[in-house]
Amino acid sequence: MDPANQIHDFNPGIAPSGLFWTIPVSDERVRVDLDDATAALKLEDADVEDYFTLGNALADGPSVPAEVSFHVRWQGVERRVQRRDPVNTFTGSFIEDLATIRWSARERGFRFTSDPAHTSSTTFAEIGTERNGVFFS
Repeated sequence: MDPANQIHDFNPGIAPSGLFWTIPVSDERVRVDLDDATAALKLEDADVEDYFTLGNALADGPSVPAEVSFHVRWQGVERRVQRRDPVNTFTGSFIEDLATIRWSARERGFRFTSDPAHTSSTTFAEIGTERNGVFFS
């Protein structure tokens, strides 16, 4: 994507703590089965803002209210990866998967819907577990 041509940037903004582009999701919206190497995340009508450009979003600039919906599925193991780094207190078990997504957004006067999920192509997708910092031991 050419940033010069960007006209929409949908995200939940930046929290006072500095955490950005993250919202809580209820447990019933997420399914994970690491033994089967599958996961799914389904969210409907999540309140976000359209900041129009990445630069404006990072600056927490002007925005308009919007809603997004999406359904992401991870499946089809490409490979399993184990990582342990005692120096940086990090360990994890990851599954490189294939992923598909159906996505839509709407705001006053504008609506976008992606192509069907089965038309998705995966560049990189990963699910897994990790422990770091005080949770490392």
